[in-house]
Amino acid sequence: MNESRSGGMNVSHIVRIVLFVSVICIFAWLVYTIRSTLLPFGIAFVLSYLLMPLVDYLESHRVNRLISAVGVMGIVFAIVVVPLILVIPTLVIGTQDLVKRMIGDRGTWSCIVENSGKTPVYLDRFEANLEDFDVSGLPINLAPGARDTLVIGFSPQVYETREGQLSIFGRESDTGQFPIVLKMYGNHPFPSPNAVIEPTQVVSLETGVVTLSNTWYAFGVLKPGYLALMKDYNRSTQEQLETSIPMLKEFDLAGTINSKLQSIGTDLLEETPQIVGQLLSGLTFVIIVPLVLFFFLGEGRSIKRAMIELVPNQYFEMVLNLLYRIDLQLGGYIRGMVLSVIIISLLSITGLYIIGLEYFLVIGTLAGVANVIPYLGPLIGIIGGVIAAALQYSTLSLGVVLPVVVVFLFVQLMDNVFVAPVVVARSVNLHPLIVIFVVLVGSQLFGAVGMILAVPATAVIKVSAQTIYEGLRSYSV
Repeated sequence: MNESRSGGMNVSHIVRIVLFVSVICIFAWLVYTIRSTLLPFGIAFVLSYLLMPLVDYLESHRVNRLISAVGVMGIVFAIVVVPLILVIPTLVIGTQDLVKRMIGDRGTWSCIVENSGKTPVYLDRFEANLEDFDVSGLPINLAPGARDTLVIGFSPQVYETREGQLSIFGRESDTGQFPIVLKMYGNHPFPSPNAVIEPTQVVSLETGVVTLSNTWYAFGVLKPGYLALMKDYNRSTQEQLETSIPMLKEFDLAGTINSKLQSIGTDLLEETPQIVGQLLSGLTFVIIVPLVLFFFLGEGRSIKRAMIELVPNQYFEMVLNLLYRIDLQLGGYIRGMVLSVIIISLLSITGLYIIGLEYFLVIGTLAGVANVIPYLGPLIGIIGGVIAAALQYSTLSLGVVLPVVVVFLFVQLMDNVFVAPVVVARSVNLHPLIVIFVVLVGSQLFGAVGMILAVPATAVIKVSAQTIYEGLRSYSV
């Protein structure tokens, strides 16, 4: 038997390793499946790492641990949470305003459609000669005498007056398709009344009749968003490039860039304010997080002790070593990152306020939070600041961009020279390529939260793998 131990792993050891890896994979799948439910527990877990040293300090001075947990949470609530409650509404409103300026104004017109014929009418799609106009509410199926509402939208792509045509296609029973043509005007100096109008305009189909509120509508003057202006700029730039490089006519570079810009930018910007508002003002943050945090602070050691007692004796030393290493690295990393976020946010907010940026609070906070994302974080702050400045001054001139870039260069200088060296636990001993890879994987799986958690999670996996491997070799587990 001794020879088998010294000669390497036997079949039993290999089976145990396979089972262990299988359990880890199943656990990872379960975490991914219920990731939204685990969010309050994750927030409480991070906060417990920040506050645990204070609770331990009070307990070492003969203060009951539960009383210490309540006292620390009360102090933190008074010092941190109350000011945040005052700042958060301003932050959310500023974010929503910035989002609106990015996406632009949007006008809608509710057009009632009534089937005045004797055969069913089915409307299923539309075509527009200008992307400023769109239709929602399709498909609709109208029985004879029935009515429904189509919502016609206008999202201006430019400042000029727009004149377009909407063709709504449908069919009568099993016959061929027919178009209902609507004349649309945008940024018109004399807009149509914004009221629901009873259907009076009769449109004859092949064998039937539909009645509409109107066959034309004029939207008033609306402002295009920055994304729309960028799309128009991309088109004009491609036209200039095609003049110099004819082969580019075969590639729709502007269309590809605009499509990606619209899908990524709009989704991110539209969802961010709602997510922030729900997270910070909902039941999750107000009730569940403090409750879970109290149990982590007051019963954290008991929970850890109960878990260790479940471990068989032959695994005890390895598991104890594993928990110690994870606690040491993860605790230092989380505390260091929170301190870094606070410092970078304050520096960014102060610098952007000095140069007169209107959305200094939103962009400064974004820069501080994004700074925890390795390599990509500083770039996110700079891009956000440049976009906010361009929206404020309606130009991308050097005089607008340069002050923002200078502020963030100064912030990064302070971060690299003073903040990062002090935050020793920031280093997790991972190769830069691995860091970039796991950040991208985290973004793909969990979005922005995944990008933030990717590095510490990878560090924990690395420490766990090293500890388990050493345990298998040293203790012949």
